[in-house]
Amino acid sequence: MDRAMLLTSNPVVLSFHSLARYARHLVFAAAVTLLLILVMGQLIATEYREPVGDMYPPIKPIHLPEMKIIVERSEPPVRPMDPPSQPVTHKVERNVETVLPPISFGPPAPGGSEVDPSVVSRDPLPVFKPAPRYPSAALRRGVEGYVVVEFTITETGGVRDARAVAGYDSAGNPTDIFNRSAVAAAARFKYQPQLEDGVPVERHGVRNRITYKIAQ
Repeated sequence: MDRAMLLTSNPVVLSFHSLARYARHLVFAAAVTLLLILVMGQLIATEYREPVGDMYPPIKPIHLPEMKIIVERSEPPVRPMDPPSQPVTHKVERNVETVLPPISFGPPAPGGSEVDPSVVSRDPLPVFKPAPRYPSAALRRGVEGYVVVEFTITETGGVRDARAVAGYDSAGNPTDIFNRSAVAAAARFKYQPQLEDGVPVERHGVRNRITYKIAQ
């Protein structure tokens, strides 16, 4: 018993047993590695053989019928031409009360002349009176009527301070539908100015009546 205890506790004996166990493991590992190398070499050396016969049945080609695409172009319908609309004609009548100017003469001038131009007096004389524009609202509604305008004739024959005094439709009802057009037309009037003793002077409170009527 003492001898067995000595053998077990001897380090030299333990090292020998360990080396023997490691040697057995190395031999086993080398044998397994060699076996794997032989198997792989056998697999690599095996020749590839083509399969005998067709593995899959042949596929027949499919022939599609020829297709033709036909595009039909339809012409758009021809729209009949509308007859030209008849233009609406209208006529503006102006009733201007013109007073014939009385001409007065002074006493005979010395030297045998019967008339001295420096003492001639007369009322204004109309020179230019443009036609007023017919209001579109009145034209659409078929309204007719007239406007009385009042203004001042200046020393140069122009017009200032034009205003509408009264406006009526054809039925005699008061209306201002023509006022703006009438005042604008009166502002463009031109006159020969009033003369007093041969000197141009202003004439206040001159009135004109402008009539609006649609031609039939």
